[in-house]
Amino acid sequence: MKKVALILICFIWMGFIFYNSSNSGNVSNKRSYSILNNLKNIKNKILENKVESKSQSSKIKIFNKSSIETKFKKVFEIPDNRQERLNFIVRKCAHMFEYFILAILVSILLFTFKLKGKQAIVYIMFICLFYAVTDEFHQQFIAGRTSLVSDSLIDFTGSLIGMFLFYLLYYKILNKHKA
Repeated sequence: MKKVALILICFIWMGFIFYNSSNSGNVSNKRSYSILNNLKNIKNKILENKVESKSQSSKIKIFNKSSIETKFKKVFEIPDNRQERLNFIVRKCAHMFEYFILAILVSILLFTFKLKGKQAIVYIMFICLFYAVTDEFHQQFIAGRTSLVSDSLIDFTGSLIGMFLFYLLYYKILNKHKA
């Protein structure tokens, strides 16, 4: 039952990746800009709290709230070209993260089938790379999306990091239990 559940989880995650790749370029772009804006808002709130706590600790209120907001808008407003670069980074990190998780899920699945070591590494790498390449092939048929070899390599890099982290944690935990 555990093996069937893990297979199902892997396929669900692959479906999630496929779904994300099926979104048009505009939808995908809006989603990543939304994430970028949320991160920017979080950063601004953190900075605002730091400024307020500094002014409260010195018992002198230097700025009122509207003054702080105005300064943040002037100082931390990201220009379009920078925002586009940050959006690009968010998009590529999202791809890496999808394949990072995929590699961990495939690793867990193969380990439950008692497939470990070098043989498992080959299978994990093959599955993740094959899925990354087919994902890029699929994207060439989606409006506003491109199919790039570099994107497959970015996806594959995410899966290598996920696989490395899984193996590192697995063998650290295994060595702890053996000792």
